[in-house]
Amino acid sequence: MSEAPEPAGGQNPLWSVVSGLRGLAENVVKAAGSAAPLSELPALPEVATHPGAMSAAQLGAMRSAIQAQRDAVAAMQSQLAAFDEQLEVLQRLLVPLAEWSATWARLESRVIPGGRPGKDDADQG
Repeated sequence: MSEAPEPAGGQNPLWSVVSGLRGLAENVVKAAGSAAPLSELPALPEVATHPGAMSAAQLGAMRSAIQAQRDAVAAMQSQLAAFDEQLEVLQRLLVPLAEWSATWARLESRVIPGGRPGKDDADQG
């Protein structure tokens, strides 16, 4: 079992828990017969080993950034809902227009001598 080096200072109680969990995970991997060692796992980030190292200003900035992202998502959802409503109206407007166009094409093919038969007429005749 490979031991990861302890961070500078060495007195962090979280480090011993993480080392124990890493050793347990390595034993599970060995028991499963996997050839990939866990020694390639990244080291703990500095924040996780020293949670008190983040200042109130940093936490406030993170909170503000997250809230801004959530506000942006809400705005996008609102814009998408409005766009969907516009597409629905356009779709409803196109239905009678398509029916009118098909009717006009059928009439045109019957009235104009030598006119091109429409798709509907070709299917029927």
